[in-house]
Amino acid sequence: MAGALIKHVATNDTFYTFKFRSNIIKMNFTLSKLLKNTLKQLAFILILGTATTACQENTAQQEEQTETAATTKRPAPEFFVIPEELVKKRVWICDNNTADLFHVKHDCPILIACKGKGTFRNMTLPRAIEDYGRYNCQECAKDLDHIFDEDMPRNIGE
Repeated sequence: MAGALIKHVATNDTFYTFKFRSNIIKMNFTLSKLLKNTLKQLAFILILGTATTACQENTAQQEEQTETAATTKRPAPEFFVIPEELVKKRVWICDNNTADLFHVKHDCPILIACKGKGTFRNMTLPRAIEDYGRYNCQECAKDLDHIFDEDMPRNIGE
């Protein structure tokens, strides 16, 4: 036996009453509200997904530009003379694929720019040059240019 459908309209809600054999089941459907909320949620998810995807693509493009703009690592210095008073001097390096400088100051702007792109290491000056093939930073260690100067007169044995 098919149920009889009776529609009652009260305030803003629509009530549907179905009669099946003496049992009355009332169901409160607000189809328009349900549809509106679902559409709002779908629109929000779509906007959020689009924004997230756009940001990820932008980040990838910036990383590619940074990699292409970064200079390649120079070969290790072939000539260097470390004076005895600088043998125990501690220097900072940025350990990544492109950095080839050592820094005397831990707050050097070039060293700080390495943050997030590599790891910081503190080591002796001879190790930075011999093991890591580093040159002096022109911003914080310009006074150490004489280490790599082949033409500089030196007193041997003193």
